[in-house]
Amino acid sequence: MVDGIRPDVAFVLAALRCDAHAERAQRDAAAGVADWAAVARLALTHDVAWWVERALPSDGVPADAEGVLRATTRAVSVSALAGARQLAELHDALDHAGLRAVAYKGPALAADVHGAVGARRFTDLDLLIAEDDRTRAIAAMRALGYASPHGLSERAERVYSRWEGVTHLARADDLPVELHWRCQAPRYGGPQDPADVVARARPCALGGGAVLVPAPEDLGVLLALHGVKHGWSILMWLADFVAAVSRPGFDWDVFSARGAAWGVRRALHFAVLVARELTALEMPASVQADALRDDRAAFLAGAVSARLTMAADAPDIGAESTPRYDLQWLEGGWARVRYLALAAALPTPQERTRAPLPDALLPLVYPMRAWRLMRHALGRRA
Repeated sequence: MVDGIRPDVAFVLAALRCDAHAERAQRDAAAGVADWAAVARLALTHDVAWWVERALPSDGVPADAEGVLRATTRAVSVSALAGARQLAELHDALDHAGLRAVAYKGPALAADVHGAVGARRFTDLDLLIAEDDRTRAIAAMRALGYASPHGLSERAERVYSRWEGVTHLARADDLPVELHWRCQAPRYGGPQDPADVVARARPCALGGGAVLVPAPEDLGVLLALHGVKHGWSILMWLADFVAAVSRPGFDWDVFSARGAAWGVRRALHFAVLVARELTALEMPASVQADALRDDRAAFLAGAVSARLTMAADAPDIGAESTPRYDLQWLEGGWARVRYLALAAALPTPQERTRAPLPDALLPLVYPMRAWRLMRHALGRRA
């Protein structure tokens, strides 16, 4: 664990711990807190009010700070129940269409990993499907009234989502849905077609029924990749990862082997080192040793830990989803070449909105992207 950090930060991090010494760490951290309002603000900033409220000492916390945390967790729980019902409806509709869909993140993750559907805030619902099932899944959701929230035609949606692996759908006042037919955008490598993840999924009780959720080791890898991709900018993502890999029976050998097979070992090393540094994550000695031997992962984990603990000398490793940051955690030369090639070739969401094309001109999407990049490069030289 990081030493010499602010008391409010120390308590919030202690609240996320799942190891055998978590309760003692929380008591010790609470003894050092003088400003509980700062604890509440930090918890709300990082969407970890549920964890922090559960770790509060029985006395000594001002009513206003405790009230803010309770009000937040209550509001999240109410929203989560509505999201759980919507997710259960979606799952049943896809199941009736003969499709196997896996609930990822959102209320299913809260129920599966944290044991409480209202544990974590979410703003959309995520489903994983095998790539071959994409067309039928979209058709089944359109039959329920879902459509592109951006007004894209089916052809435009297919063109734009091809290299992202996710289709965005929305319906009236319900939560938007992200239908993933790749585990993550191809520029990041790692697992692509989720077919194996979908096949290994298992049921989880939710919304009065059951939905499919990823197998524990698959979920551990997916959460590690999600947190790494976003630079661990929100502590909730760290809390998710730590809780997922700390469950009884979690197979660290399978977790490591899956990371190696998917070509994302550095991302897993990065994830476990951040979790070890900030939440004292317990793991086999062999897993820790492998991670520590990865100098780049160790540097990145140290930089993120310093930033999250608000250290004055935190190294600047770049912002999430930028080449400067991403090229540091991607593993191997080919992965970096692929990232740069796809990042250069694909139009950004802003470009699509700013200059939408009719269906007949969609083949021009990629040449127009190349032209914009060339014009920008020439403009900078001038």
